[in-house]
Amino acid sequence: MKCLFLAPLRYPFINSIIAGLEGCGMELNCVDYQDFFSPRTNRWYNNYTALPKKIRNVWEEPYVKKANAEYLRVFQEFQPDLVLIYNNQLVLPELLEAFKKKARIAFMLGDNPLYTPTSIYNLHILFYADYVISPDSMWRDQLTQLGVKKVVFDCFGFNSAVYYPMEPSAAERAAYQSDFIYVGSASKTNWGYKRMLFLQLFKHFDLRAYISGSGMERWYPLFPGIEEKIIPHDRFDAGFNNLVYNCSKIAPVEQVPSLFKGIHVRVFDILGAGILPLCEYSEDLCAVFEGMDVPMIKNYQESEEVARFWLENESKRLACVATMRERVLQRYTPNMVIQRMTDHLFQ
Repeated sequence: MKCLFLAPLRYPFINSIIAGLEGCGMELNCVDYQDFFSPRTNRWYNNYTALPKKIRNVWEEPYVKKANAEYLRVFQEFQPDLVLIYNNQLVLPELLEAFKKKARIAFMLGDNPLYTPTSIYNLHILFYADYVISPDSMWRDQLTQLGVKKVVFDCFGFNSAVYYPMEPSAAERAAYQSDFIYVGSASKTNWGYKRMLFLQLFKHFDLRAYISGSGMERWYPLFPGIEEKIIPHDRFDAGFNNLVYNCSKIAPVEQVPSLFKGIHVRVFDILGAGILPLCEYSEDLCAVFEGMDVPMIKNYQESEEVARFWLENESKRLACVATMRERVLQRYTPNMVIQRMTDHLFQ
């Protein structure tokens, strides 16, 4: 079976999807639309999204048109049985009409198409799908109610070739060791405020917070004492993430505003590395790990007590990690997610 995978290949999470596709024996062609353009053109497209639409259209429409023309060229040359698209990847409805004549179409959602205004076609293109994977059961229910076909809640687990327990060297431990570890991105919007609100819950602990991008400094005056915990970090590097996780004990995971009931992919990366994710409460987290005493923050006022309990009770912490990892390996490996999709689409 041949699969054309349209995705932002620079993001580490995408490697888990690729691992699942390859693990199921697919002949794979991975395409990132940014590879169709020069770095300068990509910077121009990415950096001016806040300008009025009439102004953006001068360069945005030709950019999107070229990306879709290149997609079609690759599709015609490769002749896949399946096209899997992460979010929207700038695809236009007319391109999907061409795809649908010769292939099945599936989407993996990383953002809620009703919530994230990256394209006016975010929602519309899902009506062309034969299968949609959602990491949030509420997104699934919303889209199903609107008439989108075969939306399923599923999670891509972790790629064990990327996230795995390891023994850091003495030099690595000296450089990166901490009790609590956070890896994430900055935001100038209130997403950034919420992230800082979450991180300050752990400012009295041994915390290292690696933040990529700019904008978090605007929140420092509102959260005294947190700046010293934040380490600027401008790269998407799963290998580095796995290393710093393995140099730590607990990784706090906040519920980002776009997730309503969902579970953040970072939960699985952390478990893959073999340490404990300490998460904000979510319904889907409870569902995935049903029957387990999973550490969760249900109330910010109680977070320090919860964090301290799991830090100081090492045997319980390690046992919890082992049990959670086993659940993921039993039900949510990337191969299993892809196999569930192909079983529906081709059997």
